[in-house]
Amino acid sequence: MIEVKDLHFSYGGRPILQGVSFTVEQGECVAVLGNNGAGKSTLVTCINRILRPQSGAVLVDGEDLGTMSRNALARTVSYVPQKNELSHTTVYDAVLLGRKPYFRWGASPDDYDVVEHALDSVGLRDFRLRYLNELSGGEIQKVMLARAIAQEPKLMLLDEPTSNLDPRNQYEAMELIRHCAHSHGIAVLVVIHDLNLALRYCDRFLFLKDGVVYRCGGQEIVTEALLQEVYGMPMACRSVSGLRVVIPGI
Repeated sequence: MIEVKDLHFSYGGRPILQGVSFTVEQGECVAVLGNNGAGKSTLVTCINRILRPQSGAVLVDGEDLGTMSRNALARTVSYVPQKNELSHTTVYDAVLLGRKPYFRWGASPDDYDVVEHALDSVGLRDFRLRYLNELSGGEIQKVMLARAIAQEPKLMLLDEPTSNLDPRNQYEAMELIRHCAHSHGIAVLVVIHDLNLALRYCDRFLFLKDGVVYRCGGQEIVTEALLQEVYGMPMACRSVSGLRVVIPGI
């Protein structure tokens, strides 16, 4: 289990996170939601120690991430940022980088097996020798997911993985993310703005407002009243073909 306990973080004295606490179970996909500036991206970068919180802790199966070595942290947590730098490297080598925390003198046959499995899981086996700068945005996002899977983490963090993707690639990306959680038993925390994608593919929902956890729970908490309070605008919740759908401005 992943347990975030009383995280506080400030930029230059301005509080961004104020006592954030929640849990994520293995095999669960949790959406982090809220307006711009609510602290969503700061939260995931504090969890993976890109930023250091002023206080609080993140525990993975009872072990404090704050006391781990960088190598141990990389074997426990994988991170897919909003933007990925393109380089003249192959898809296979990009995914193999996910195995770097496990290298001793170099990649082992087991590492290569894990990379093959990760490529298969995102449908990129035939792309292995393609270069990243030849790929579309959706294909690059799949490569980053494959690399995160290859790390064999207990926790996967994703910061707006569907930004700049067309609708088809948005749905494919979220389907893969849910598959990572459910099939690989990974706890997944995904920062996302699209409420309908979150409702369709995530198991639970963590709403941040003004740096605090406003509400956390399943679909039952996603009400018109809550959305009005969090986003400051009217939103209607409807059922369409058995799916819960949010319509802004109604």
